Amino acid sequence: MSEPAAQRPASTSDPRTTARWLTLGVALLIAWGSLYPLEFRIPTPIEWRHRLALVTAPIYYRADLIANFLLYLPFGAACRLSLGGPGRARRTVLAALFGSALSMLLELAQALTPHRVTNLYDWIWNTSGAACGALAAAAYLHIGDDWTVRGLRHRRPALVPTILLAIWLIGAFAPYVPVHRAVPLGRLIAALRSPHAVDAARACVALGTWWILAECVRQIWRRAWMLPVLATLIGLTALDRAYLGVDRRSVEELLAWGLVPVLALSTMRWSRRARAWITVAACVAVIVATNEWPTVRTAHLGVFHWVPFSGTLLASRDYRPLLDSLYFEGALLWSLTIVLRRPSVAFWVAFGASIAVELARLWTPPHRAEVTNPLLVVALLIAFTAARRHQAYADGGDPPTGERRCGD
Repeated sequence: MSEPAAQRPASTSDPRTTARWLTLGVALLIAWGSLYPLEFRIPTPIEWRHRLALVTAPIYYRADLIANFLLYLPFGAACRLSLGGPGRARRTVLAALFGSALSMLLELAQALTPHRVTNLYDWIWNTSGAACGALAAAAYLHIGDDWTVRGLRHRRPALVPTILLAIWLIGAFAPYVPVHRAVPLGRLIAALRSPHAVDAARACVALGTWWILAECVRQIWRRAWMLPVLATLIGLTALDRAYLGVDRRSVEELLAWGLVPVLALSTMRWSRRARAWITVAACVAVIVATNEWPTVRTAHLGVFHWVPFSGTLLASRDYRPLLDSLYFEGALLWSLTIVLRRPSVAFWVAFGASIAVELARLWTPPHRAEVTNPLLVVALLIAFTAARRHQAYADGGDPPTGERRCGD
């Protein structure tokens, strides 16, 4: 029996308008990350010569190169969805060119700030990211019109779980560098028999991550295809953990690989709303475990950082925690929408929870209290709203009668 839709029919407003606002928001975020801390001055002649020498210098920092690429992926995709007029190829090329022009403008502006360096390779990676994002959006719009994919629940994959799956894929396979040696699998399995081998917080994160993935796959693929697709994701992750990236395998993830497919199979006949309650509980458990563990309290009030993304921009230079936050906050907002049936109410609950977690961080060092995660919830709301206006069944489930086409 088909399950009822968890949200109201899509708005009758032009979905491209929402995509344009999303494009503008991503552009402002990129500008903030590229120019922070927004200090500008005219360089001296000696500084100009030094900066010009660095324009074509092969500056290779893996984290910066990947971040430059990833930042422009959503811009290219949102820009491609926002463009109208004839010619699919033309709109894809225009989206890539807009991303390239934005990158060029910001690279030139970086010449006036002492904290940044104008570099040709940054522009190349930024342009590549925008082009790949535009191509991904164009390929998605071809599905159902020109390409028929067997096993999909709908003509096209449900957008919100597809976005979450893409966020996980980008973060899970970082830092994209092969390793020469891997920890033998037998040693990890043997660790399961040792006392206190399983860390509760890491087990919570692993189980929550893979349960959310199972729900995303369930909303994209038909029942007969769900377990094979999930098994493929597990196999690719196992290969990546062992040989294609830094060896981050753990006994907790091995347990998740074994338990989550069984849980997904045993809940196959449950209603979509009942499974969403489990997803809400999993997201809350993961957010608490990652933000409040270890539960060491201090009597001294910490510092709340009001500068968005300051931890990523200045402190860690590591984008993976940001992707993890996007993944779990997005999954919480998505599952709350299914449970509460109203995206606006789900947003306020998720937004309030993110503020509560950040305030609790003031008393749990070394966790850093920032305004970043509440802003991520706002960004996710905009992205999911754009998705729902492009697609009546964006959250999954069955589309209402008279489903509108994705705006292309």
